[in-house]
This record gives sequence, C-alpha cells and structure tokens, in this order.
Amino acid sequence: MVCVSFTSAWAQNAITLPIEVTGADGTAKSVEVIVPAGSSERVRSLWVQIHGLEYPDMVSIRVNQSEWVPLNNKTVSVAEPGRSYGGIGGGVATLKLTLALPAATVVNGTNRIDFRFNRTNGVVSGFRILAFNFLDNGGSAILPADEFVAEDPNTWTPPFRDAANIAAGKNLWHSASLTANGLPNAPPIRARCSDCHTQDGRDLKYFNFSNASIAARSRFHGLSELEGEQIASYIRSLPFANPGRPWNPPYQPGPGLDAQPVVNWAAGAGLQWVLDNDVETLPFLFPGAGDGDKVRLTPAAIRLAAFSPDGNLNPREIPIAFPLPDWNHWLPQVHPMDNWGDRFENSAFSRLYAASDYEQAVSAGDAAAFFDKWSKARSQFLTPHLTAGSKKWTPELSEVFYSAELWQLVKTWEITQQLGLEKGGQAFYGAETKAHSWPDLVPAGTAPASVNIPDGPNGMGGSALTNEYFTNAWYELQMVSNNGEHRRHGRLPVDWVYVIGRFRDLEKVSGRAEPGRLLIAIIQAMQASDPNIGPENISEGWRPEQNVDPRIMVDPEWMAAFAPLPKDVKRAITEAWLEAWLEKTLRYPAASYFQRGSVASSYARPTDLEGISGGQAWDSVPEFRAAGVNSRLTQRLEQWGKAYRDLAQLFHY
Repeated sequence: MVCVSFTSAWAQNAITLPIEVTGADGTAKSVEVIVPAGSSERVRSLWVQIHGLEYPDMVSIRVNQSEWVPLNNKTVSVAEPGRSYGGIGGGVATLKLTLALPAATVVNGTNRIDFRFNRTNGVVSGFRILAFNFLDNGGSAILPADEFVAEDPNTWTPPFRDAANIAAGKNLWHSASLTANGLPNAPPIRARCSDCHTQDGRDLKYFNFSNASIAARSRFHGLSELEGEQIASYIRSLPFANPGRPWNPPYQPGPGLDAQPVVNWAAGAGLQWVLDNDVETLPFLFPGAGDGDKVRLTPAAIRLAAFSPDGNLNPREIPIAFPLPDWNHWLPQVHPMDNWGDRFENSAFSRLYAASDYEQAVSAGDAAAFFDKWSKARSQFLTPHLTAGSKKWTPELSEVFYSAELWQLVKTWEITQQLGLEKGGQAFYGAETKAHSWPDLVPAGTAPASVNIPDGPNGMGGSALTNEYFTNAWYELQMVSNNGEHRRHGRLPVDWVYVIGRFRDLEKVSGRAEPGRLLIAIIQAMQASDPNIGPENISEGWRPEQNVDPRIMVDPEWMAAFAPLPKDVKRAITEAWLEAWLEKTLRYPAASYFQRGSVASSYARPTDLEGISGGQAWDSVPEFRAAGVNSRLTQRLEQWGKAYRDLAQLFHY
C-alpha cells in the first residue's frame, strides 16, 4: 500500500483540499486532524464529499484504529441529489455521504483518517476528497471551517521546466502508444492521448488536472512515471485559461455566469450551485419566493411576467438540483477507431473533423452549417444499429456507440474553445442578444436516447436510471448551451415536447420530482419563437401546438411531477402560465393559425404526450376548474377553443 500523510496542527496549518488519491490499486492517503477538547464525545459520523466514486467498494475509509469500511449504498448514507440518481454506482460523479462511526472512534486531540483506492474497474484510476468533517448527532460540524483551505492551481509548478522535457511531453501526448487500461495484460489501443482529449491538451489545463493525476493516468495507460511527468510538464506549459476544476461540471448553471468572461463559462458555476432540493430553484424563477437560504413559497411570489412568451429567461443563471456530468464523463471510454478501425477513419464522421473543415466554415461565417453536416455524418455512420428494440444491443455495443457520441462532444468543445465560438451569440441569433451560446446541436446528439440506446441492463451504467440520467443531462446541456434565443426553426435547436417528455421518463425511475427544472424548460419552450413573428410563419412564429400546454399542470399523469409544490402555489403557477399563454395566443386572429393543406399538423407528437401538447388546452377546462383556476381564465380558454374548433372545420383540420 502506498501511503502519504498530510498533517494539520490546530489553528496553525490548515488541511489542503482536495485530497487526491490516484494510482495503483491499494494507493492510500491519510490526514491528521485535531478535534477540540471536549468535542470527541459528540462525534457520531464522518461526512465526506467525494469526486469520482464510481462503483461500490471502490473506496474504503478508516478512522484511527477502527476497521476499514468499504463505501457502498449499505455502509453509508448518500445525500441528495446523488441518492436519487443511483447513489454509489449511479450516474452522478460527485457524492456527499455520511459514514456512521462507533462510539469512541474519535478522540480529543489528534485523529487520523485514511482514504484508500481499493481497486480499478479498468476505467477509473482514483478519486478526490473535496471536503470532510466530523458531525454531531444533530448534523453540525465539529471541525471549524478555518481548518481547511482550497488548493490554488495557479501555484503549481511543472515536474520539468526545461524545453526538452516539455517537447518530449508534447510528442508523447500526440504519438505515445497506449494500453487500454491499468488491468493486467491490457491490450494496446490505436488511440493516443490527443484522440480522446483535445488535440492540444487544453482540456487538462482548463479543468486543472493536477500533475499527479496526469502522471497516474499516464501510468494507467501503460506509460512510465517519467513519461507521465513529461506529459504533465507539457500540459502546465500551455498558454490557456484555467478556470475549471475536474469536479465542477462544465456549464453547470448558476448566478453570475454571464457577468464573467466568456472563457469562464465552460468551467460552470461550481458544485456549490448544484442545489440539494429542486424546489430551491423556484426563488430564482420567481424572485420573492425565497428569503435568504429559506425557501418560502407563496402565491404572491408567482408573477405573470415569468411566463411571458416574449420574455428572456436565462437558463445559464438559474441553479438547478441536477448535477451535469463532470469532464471525466465527457471523455469516451472507447475511441471510435479502436472499435471500428479503418471504417471509422475513412468515414465522413472522422474526416470532417480531421480535415479541419470547421476552420473554413467559421471563416465563412457558417459554423452552424458545419456542425449540422458533421452531426448528420455521425448519424449516417451509426445508422445500422439505430433500432431501440434490436436484440443486438449489449452493454459493450451501447458503450461504443455512446463513446462515439462523446468523442464528437469533446471535439466540439475543442473547436468551440479553439475558435472562440462561445461568444458568438450575436452572430447566431441577432445583434440584440448578448447570450453565450454554442452554434450546434451536438449536446442533444450525445444523449443515449438519440441513438436509441435502451433503458435497462444494456443501457449506460447497466440500468434505466443511469441511462435516463445521462439522457436528461445532455438534453439539459443543450438547453443551457443553445436554446435558440427566440430564433427557432421548426423544432430546432430543441424539440421541446420530446425533451420535456424525458423529464417524466427520469422521474419514473428515480422517484424524484423536478418541478423547478421542468418549469425552466417549459418557459424556454414558450420563448423559443421570435416575438415579432406571428403564427402565419409555421417554422419560426408562435405556434402553441409546438409546445407543452398549461394543461400539464392539471393532467393526472403529471401530478407527481408537481407534487412538491404547495397546492396554492401550484394553482398560482397554473393561473400565471395560462394567462400568459392566452394573452400571447389571442394576440393574433384565430384564422392566422390555419394554413391550407396539412403542413401545420405534419409533426407527430409522441403518443404519450398528446394529453399535454398540441395547443388544444381548452380540452382541459374541467380539470382547470377542478384545480380552482380563476373562472375568468377558464371562460376565456373555453371561448378560444370554440372559435378555434369552428375555424378548424372550415379549414378541414
């Protein structure tokens, strides 16, 4: 066992976090903490925030002379939101957990905590302790906050400073022969470091992967300690911004992101803005619904303006209780060339990236067209296996298909960073917008559902829950990175009805309602159209049938989605949404919603969503009345429905 100690003296030397445990099986690190006199008797548990705990029994913890405890969903209590998404072994990369301690485990004065990496599964090579503390019976921390200090990556120095070793590291990055993993007799692979990561290595610099983690990962893939340190020296030498951390999910929403330089956007708002409870999102949607750290939901806080189809909800700045994938979960486990070989390398899917066509497209001001072409090339390459019910699906096949999607996502991030495309919102959506934005649909195309990877044992993580988590995560990233900014074209860049339907798919397997995150998506859907274009323009104008209707609030099949809301607050939300929907819809003459022919109804909605979409919200007038919705609104809705139906007969709809 490899063991390294960090020693802390009370009120003198703070403990530097994170504690990074990477390397061979059995690698461990220990830390010594001083418990104030008279406090040890109050200790009941150890609370830990850990990044990279991927599967049960991967990590063990020992306090003083107690037994090693392997971490799994039976030995520890996992906190939300990670618990609902599978806990240890689920989709969430960073977990907060509590380990109960036997009486007298902790003593007054110096205590030692050991963290051990038990074994690799052929994918991971370690973990990070981001925070920890002893807790008393009421859950209060025993160790003071000033006992800990966050490590500053800007103080790091490279293992080697000389040009020769840095050049050697660069060469290794691009050309070193690698093995598949750190398991015995691991086979060689065709991919090089630069194939799965960014071509120039900027991702490791941007997200501040440490020298030790880079060297450990290099050894994991069959390189020597010296070669790993040379690669780390090359990464440290790169002249790129480095605002991120490995555990902070890229693009995680949070207040103040837009006020920062656009180069910081990919770093996300940080784990501190991953909320514990979805209801905590509501004060950010409805200012006045919260008071400091306390959420006080009242009907008076719900404002009509929040639902205005002509408004500008900013999903980048509203925190959610849904952690997006960290950078490690962007990286493909299997490079396409190691699964398909020459078939991949000779495909348009590969060649479009290798030929740097994107540079020409961006120079011509048409980056969106390049990404559209590239996404179609991916679909054409993967088409032979795009049948969800196919008996050919296996965990291995799902992994290589998903990895192909991830490869494109990583390379899209690379191109976006390299060419400064994130600040191109004005070029994509008009001079009046200041939005950070991606010019593509690649995040949505990364969802397992986009290639019909099935839920269940053949899905990602071997479960419906993890498969649905990743599907929702990449659709969420699409909504954050490119929601159209009032410039929709048909059902692009987001097929809102379909995406909102995936919320329920996740809820069914997680048991976790998300009314806050769902409302963010619903409002974005209503705001997808140009405020200045009416329903005559089917592709770009206001078309209620292309969104989710307010009747989702009273639909029996969606009751669980809004169950966490107090009844009076739910009614206030329903009324505000319905009134905003009616004001926008009735702004235009009823005849403007009809076109000769069948163009307007050519889109086939998922059959299980027909009850909440299609624009015919008047069908749910009885349900609105039963929910106590203002009679003035239900009467207006009923009148609009009659007018619409009368015209529909004339137009033969």
